[in-house]
Amino acid sequence: MTDLTSDPEFVTEPPRWPRWRKWRQLFARTTSPNGLRRGLLLILLPSLVLVGLEIYKAISLVPALRQSQAMVAHSFEVIAAAHSLDQALQDAERGQRGFLITGDDAYLQPYHAGVQAAPGKLDELRQLTRDSAEQQPHIRLLDTQIKTKFAELQRTIDLRRTEGFDAARQIVDTNVGADAMSAIIEQIGGIITTENRLLDRRQADFLDIVRVSTLTNALTAVLAFAVILLGGLLLWRAYRRIFRSQASLQRSEQRFRLLVSGVRDYALFMLDPVGNVASWNEGAERISGYRADEIIGSYFSCFFPPNEVAAGAPQQLLEVAATAGSAEEEDWRLRKDGSSFWASVVITALRDLGGDLRGFAMIVRDITERRRQQEALDQSRAAIAQLQKMEAIGQLTGGVAHDFNNLLQSILGSVELLQRPSGLADPARATRLLDTARRAGERGATLTQRLLAFARRQPLAPQVVDVNKLVGSMSELLHRTLGETIDIETVFAAGLWRTHVDPNQLENAVLNLAVNARDAMPHGGKLTIETGNVWLDDDYAAAHTEVTSGQYVLIAITDSGEGMPAEALAHAFEPFFTTKPEGKGTGLGLAQVHGFVKQSGGHIKLYSEVGHGTTLKIYLPRQLQADDPQPATDRPKLEASAEHVGVLLVEDDEDVRLYGAEALRTLGYVVFEAADGQAALRLLDAHPEVALLFTDVGLPGLNGRKLAEEAKRRAPGLKILYTTGYARNAIVHNGVLDAGVDLLGKPFTTEALGRKLEQMLAGA
Repeated sequence: MTDLTSDPEFVTEPPRWPRWRKWRQLFARTTSPNGLRRGLLLILLPSLVLVGLEIYKAISLVPALRQSQAMVAHSFEVIAAAHSLDQALQDAERGQRGFLITGDDAYLQPYHAGVQAAPGKLDELRQLTRDSAEQQPHIRLLDTQIKTKFAELQRTIDLRRTEGFDAARQIVDTNVGADAMSAIIEQIGGIITTENRLLDRRQADFLDIVRVSTLTNALTAVLAFAVILLGGLLLWRAYRRIFRSQASLQRSEQRFRLLVSGVRDYALFMLDPVGNVASWNEGAERISGYRADEIIGSYFSCFFPPNEVAAGAPQQLLEVAATAGSAEEEDWRLRKDGSSFWASVVITALRDLGGDLRGFAMIVRDITERRRQQEALDQSRAAIAQLQKMEAIGQLTGGVAHDFNNLLQSILGSVELLQRPSGLADPARATRLLDTARRAGERGATLTQRLLAFARRQPLAPQVVDVNKLVGSMSELLHRTLGETIDIETVFAAGLWRTHVDPNQLENAVLNLAVNARDAMPHGGKLTIETGNVWLDDDYAAAHTEVTSGQYVLIAITDSGEGMPAEALAHAFEPFFTTKPEGKGTGLGLAQVHGFVKQSGGHIKLYSEVGHGTTLKIYLPRQLQADDPQPATDRPKLEASAEHVGVLLVEDDEDVRLYGAEALRTLGYVVFEAADGQAALRLLDAHPEVALLFTDVGLPGLNGRKLAEEAKRRAPGLKILYTTGYARNAIVHNGVLDAGVDLLGKPFTTEALGRKLEQMLAGA
């Protein structure tokens, strides 16, 4: 054993401390054999204990500290990777929004950078969290949502390039991308929250290790007091290792604080369990205006408007976070200077291993500018929609005015020539003029019906229809209409479902589309009509907001004609839009079919490619009821035989009433005329021989439906025939003619009136 008194430091100067004299006496007494043994024992026992304690530290304490340091650094890497991935996704979304609004490819630079960077950053995050079972669900959901988000971004960009802003906006309005981005932000927030929770746990473990170390050191100091120099040397060496670990941990914590304080776009701070601010970062100071020394220790309600404070909103937010684990909201918040900003707030409850609430972590972001941009974007969209609406109305009005002016010119011109003194002198000329006026009137009636169909306001009489039989029965009509240069092929699906639709309107739609196909094949070609059962799933319905997912009956009409360019395809269903030469089409054909399909609850889709032809698909909802379809029957040619049958005609328009009365008298009926409902009821009471009430729907005062109800109450056997130019809600609901209602639409001919009356009076 080394004699410490031989050390030159102790020989050159005499001892000056009383405690040192005692130690010298103790060492002196150990020079005897017994004293030496006692001294050795006194030194050996504490030394063994000290050695054992140091071995314990070397084996367990230091590695634990190093592992804690490594895990803290790992948490920082995970948080940094999560923020980096979030930034890449936001860059991609920002670039996509800029491109959608402006159409300028320069805005796509952040998008491309984000798309290229995101997979690598996600892989980095996946590698960093591969050993964490808590993080794996977040990673899997992130992977799925990022793919969904990028698919939505790419689709909107593609649609913006090919079909324009409106098509891309429809995809954006589905909120698929917004929901995916919200899920991504939620998962990234979950990753960061999980890492923060792990970091708190590791810090708590480190404090436990430090407490054990302190207790061990105290015990070592007591036990090794007799060998203070040796024990001091050993303790110094042990503490040197501990201090190095502590310094490393402090450096890691400092880096974490620098990371948190360096985030300037987010306010990251802690609240104690009561709600007082416990920590503050630079981003919080920048957003709120409070310095750390001004806000730490204050209740966080100072960020809320006074009315929300009075309503208890701050405390409610803490209660929700404490109960649910976290809470999110977007609302107005106050800065130090009293100004307001729109804030995105995420508050997370922090609990220790025992489940006790230790405080709250808050992340606040100033998204005022983003909200302004969104509002500006919404206003721009509304303005664009209004402009498009006004443009469509202008186009519709111009088209209607053009066509009706032509029709009126034909009618008025013919009548004016007939009214001249020599107008009736030439019977052949008079016949031509009358035929011209009649054709113009019929074209006007057809134009009106097409406009009503486009506006989805035509009265429909739907039935359960077998589409295969309906299209098959049109074979002769199609061959006769299209001519010999068109080869017609029908492909009917076996086991085709029934649909509930107006068969006459469906026939008109198929014929209209077949004629359009013929016009697209001026040199002949092939027309294919196919039917089938299809299922439009949720993904298709999400991509087409007006579609309800479910089972549909498909009618596909394909031609081998010239096809349509993308510009024409985008306007194909607009009224008065036509690719045909001037005077060869009204531009209402496809608009009429579109309106009819939509009014029937269906869906219509147009596909075309220049030089390869066009396919138009009509989807009609499947009829699930087991009703048998009503077969189409040819109506027999009825002859007017109405002698002594009384008909009460009610029409407020004098000219129309005059024509109706003359037509009825021409058919041989006894006519009673009334201009309104009250006069009609008086005539009905005075003439019980009236067998049929022929009334306009839109009467002043008592409308046609109410008049008919009162007339049926007074004369239960009375038959009712309605007429109208446009049925609103009196006899038509949801576009469908009410059950048991007989309607003769205006304008009508004397022949059509006679056929309808004979059917009704004969009980047909």
